[in-house]
Amino acid sequence: MFEQILAYQNLDSKIIKLKRELEKDPAKQNINNAMAIAKDFQNKLVELDSFASKTLADFEKNKKRYAEAYKDFDKLNKQDVSNFSSDQLNEQIDKLNSLSSELGSLERSISALADSISNILKNFEYCKQNIMSSKQKFMENKQRLSQLEEKIAPQVNAIKKQMQDMEKDIDPKILAKYKSIRQDKIFPVFVPLNNNSCGGCSMSLASASTSKLKDIGYLECEQCRRYIYFEK
Repeated sequence: MFEQILAYQNLDSKIIKLKRELEKDPAKQNINNAMAIAKDFQNKLVELDSFASKTLADFEKNKKRYAEAYKDFDKLNKQDVSNFSSDQLNEQIDKLNSLSSELGSLERSISALADSISNILKNFEYCKQNIMSSKQKFMENKQRLSQLEEKIAPQVNAIKKQMQDMEKDIDPKILAKYKSIRQDKIFPVFVPLNNNSCGGCSMSLASASTSKLKDIGYLECEQCRRYIYFEK
């Protein structure tokens, strides 16, 4: 009863094997690695962009304040203090010292921010180079994988043709069950009864289920959803 569907399943297993070999090829792993690296550096570019915007804003803010403070310092420094009282002179000196201290602090901040901007630009370039390198590796391995797919395509198509030819001789109900389970990537779909257990997941069957299985020929496993068949 199950010879045809089992032969059909055997052909299906050959397609699965060919596709698994393709998945195991280093080109596939290299593609995944290249994509992961590119994504990682793209995320870093987003972070750098956000950091660059804040750094540039701080840089411009400090430059503006420096220009204002320098203007105030220059104005005070050129002011005629010949008629100033002692208190006014001391107040003038305090203002000049305060502005001088602020200018020095701003110079250091501007210099540090300029260094940060320079480092950001270097990191931008580093990330871009790595993304370009990853894209190149991706394309190289994608081409290799495409060549491998083209190589096995005739075998896969030939097996699929065999399977299509077999379908007309398989019980439609059994074929429908097979395709339904197969869509959920469960394989093999039909497994033999093995010591009163499912030949797929090894779940033990109750004696009533075993008797039913022997009567109707097959039974759906409650655990893995495979169809257990009884080999006479």
